[in-house]
Amino acid sequence: MVTVPEDSLEHHVATALHVGDEYNGIIREFRRAVRITGVQHVEYYDHGLPTVAVDLLEDPVLAAVFRGSRTVARARSDYETIGRQLNHRMTELNASLTGLAGGRLIRTVFAADDRAVLYFDVDNGQYIVGVCLTGDALETADRSLSETAARIRQARGMTDPNYGGYRGSGDTYRPAPPAGQASVDRPGETRAADAGGDAVHVFASLPRPSAPVFASPWASLIHRRWSSARDRREELFQAQAVNILQPIDLQYIALVRDGRMSAADVLDHSDLNEFFVGLGRSARRDAFEKVGVEFLALSDLLDGLLRSVLNRRLSRTVLDVEKGALYFHRLSRDEVLLGVTLDQRRVAHADQRFQQLVRRFTAAGG
Repeated sequence: MVTVPEDSLEHHVATALHVGDEYNGIIREFRRAVRITGVQHVEYYDHGLPTVAVDLLEDPVLAAVFRGSRTVARARSDYETIGRQLNHRMTELNASLTGLAGGRLIRTVFAADDRAVLYFDVDNGQYIVGVCLTGDALETADRSLSETAARIRQARGMTDPNYGGYRGSGDTYRPAPPAGQASVDRPGETRAADAGGDAVHVFASLPRPSAPVFASPWASLIHRRWSSARDRREELFQAQAVNILQPIDLQYIALVRDGRMSAADVLDHSDLNEFFVGLGRSARRDAFEKVGVEFLALSDLLDGLLRSVLNRRLSRTVLDVEKGALYFHRLSRDEVLLGVTLDQRRVAHADQRFQQLVRRFTAAGG
């Protein structure tokens, strides 16, 4: 890679020797995406080979990140190496997810508390890897690169796979509760914008519980699987399912411990029938369990790969496939929470609900 000098350019731009004018559009998109309050380093790869990189790593705001032998130059080299290695890791991940019938991986988030590595599949072996080194900028970085990857595809006449479910998912409208009642976590009315105007979401007409206000309208639909070693910790997790699971977005959750699985889901809801044409509900549950158990071992491998960027243990992983997403939060070396949405349009909303589960479970002593 060689540095491309440009007068008054704040971004550091590097390109491989073979890169020509055909990459100008990618460079423009990267300059547009990279910012100190979002993704701070981004690189484009073709079958594992780096082609274009843009960053703001020399900005004084990031000075605390690069101290001593941890120089910016070394960081750029490490990021490039990680991007190369992700070519193989993502192939392995795609193979492990085949049984889910969710399609290929299009976006992946590997995050610790305050930094993350983001991966976006673009086109036939070509992918983007971004680095965010500040925790409060992660959502901005994720959304920005989701838009960047979509624009690069659209420039080639390709469809937008809706990375992260950020496009076309609509805004969730939650009516105010009746006077004297507290707000509860339950689905409201969602309007999805499309070419024909605003359409009321399919779940908007479902009945709401009367009293008590904390009752879940999905309680009778929850399918539970208990592990062979049921204990207080597992009961605590299962209790959380009532107010976390929703057919509209987060439809499956699980607690994986030492190879044991405790799970709860609302996959039996009739409005989800379309998602089970082909692979049925029972087979899908078995596939989620297999992936959940295998993820603990995979997480150790990812820790080693990403240590030079994250500098701490990987805690959060999002595997965004063509049809939905899987969310993992590692609680300890031998324990992980898993969440699943089947609907690509609801990936971002389901992620928010999964983070509620993480916060509530840990706050309650989980």
